[in-house]
Amino acid sequence: MQGLTGLEDGEVCRALLESKDWDLEAVAREHFGMGELPEPAPPPPHHAPPHHAPPPRARGEGAVWRPRDPVFWVLYILSLPGYLPRVLYDGFGAVWAFVTSLVGLPTRPIEARDPAGDVAAFARDYEARFGPVHPPFHQASYAQALELAKRELRFMLVYLHSEDHQDTHQFCSSTLADQEVVDYVSQGMVFWACSVRRPEGLRVSQALRESSYPALVVIVLRQNRMVVVSRREGLLSAADMVAWLRHTVTEYEAFIVAARAERDERNLDREIRSEQEAAFQETLRQDQEREQRRAAEDDRREEEAATEARERDEEERERREEEDRVEEIRRQKVELLTEVADEPEVGHPEAVRVLIKLPGGQRLERRFLSSHSLKYIFYFVFCHPDSPNEFEIVSNYPKRRLPCQPVPGQPDPPTLADSGFAKSEMLFVNDLES
Repeated sequence: MQGLTGLEDGEVCRALLESKDWDLEAVAREHFGMGELPEPAPPPPHHAPPHHAPPPRARGEGAVWRPRDPVFWVLYILSLPGYLPRVLYDGFGAVWAFVTSLVGLPTRPIEARDPAGDVAAFARDYEARFGPVHPPFHQASYAQALELAKRELRFMLVYLHSEDHQDTHQFCSSTLADQEVVDYVSQGMVFWACSVRRPEGLRVSQALRESSYPALVVIVLRQNRMVVVSRREGLLSAADMVAWLRHTVTEYEAFIVAARAERDERNLDREIRSEQEAAFQETLRQDQEREQRRAAEDDRREEEAATEARERDEEERERREEEDRVEEIRRQKVELLTEVADEPEVGHPEAVRVLIKLPGGQRLERRFLSSHSLKYIFYFVFCHPDSPNEFEIVSNYPKRRLPCQPVPGQPDPPTLADSGFAKSEMLFVNDLES
């Protein structure tokens, strides 16, 4: 019928054929305005066989083919150029679909550019036509709805809507609007619906191999894959739909229970691994902290050892320097002993009697000339065995420090006369190292 008349809509062709009791020639004549064939003359009465009412023919039974007249064949031949390419294309497509179904090859997929937009648009059109009372649509793409049902371990109910089907209006206005259906589906199912007129709905109908509408498909997680476990096609009452859903849920709820148990076990294993990993990380952190403390302690000990070594070296150096200094002083005492001027006689007019008291209580007495430099008094005290190594000499009264020690490169200290010495003087030696 489609090839002969060029009509695209299969439902229209089916309705025309049904109106003519599936008489293809009568439909073609009416479509092309050629009128009906004249009824053949009835046979003579005496030749008429006993009349029996023909059994009723089932809907869709084979078309009735009457004897063809020349006009039909002329019309048929003239229409061949117009519909022959379509017949060839449709025939090749049917053969290819049959072959691919036999060998298991996938059909050409439908591309949905905006899947979520298709679903949302269908929901708006549905509510505008049938009202807001229906199970809540999950307004996302089919893949997103599958992922949600898989993630939340819920049954997924898919409804494929065909506006052209004769049972669609009654199914939507009666079955899907029933409160018992709404309540049952809303309790624990992800309800996804779309029209097969839209790319997303047509793509899903191809994927689910649905061709009869209204179509309901129940999908559930099984062995980590979302699989179809039950489907119903055609008009379905609300009571039958609820009974079918309950039976399906009861029969396949074990998959959900098994998936939930498996997921709980995986979560438990994940928690155990996380706890073990946390314990391992904590142990590792403590080991690292102990290692850091041990390294810091080793560094501290090494630093202390290095400090002690430096202090010992410094003490050893100072000890050697002190020994060298003492040795140098001892040597200087021997050498400077010859630098002390000779002691004048008692009756010498310039003789000055000098009494020197050492820090240890020893008393030294010696005569010097008033013209002698104070350095000779220093040499005299310095070369005495009981004198300290570092000292200063001060006068008794007025008490003052005398510049007795000579400085290399500078003039000699003043003389006794310049320093105001009388015929007899009392001097004190202060130990600078005490």
